[in-house]
Amino acid sequence: MKKMIFAAAASAVAAMTIVITPVTASAEPWPTSCKSGIGYGARYAWARCTGGAGYVRAFATCSNGSAKTKVTGPWKWVVGGDPVNNVSNAYCPSTHKTAVGHSYDIKQ
Repeated sequence: MKKMIFAAAASAVAAMTIVITPVTASAEPWPTSCKSGIGYGARYAWARCTGGAGYVRAFATCSNGSAKTKVTGPWKWVVGGDPVNNVSNAYCPSTHKTAVGHSYDIKQ
């Protein structure tokens, strides 16, 4: 009888340990200090982050005067505030040559 009680108590303690153990959050930082803008001659939009870690990409809203389209730049690795290699550019197509809007997206 004592073995049965001990086994039941041990199972209950194990079940409680699993239930009350907190889940740890991701320790990886997100990209920070991010900005976007319209590039030279309004032909593209750019996006850059100068802190944290992860990825950034640019979005450009491009116009031909009567219609708009949205284009996306490539994901770029945010690494130590590198001002050259972590810039994503979204280039407007020849059918909609003028960038009239910009934004960005980030991920880990």
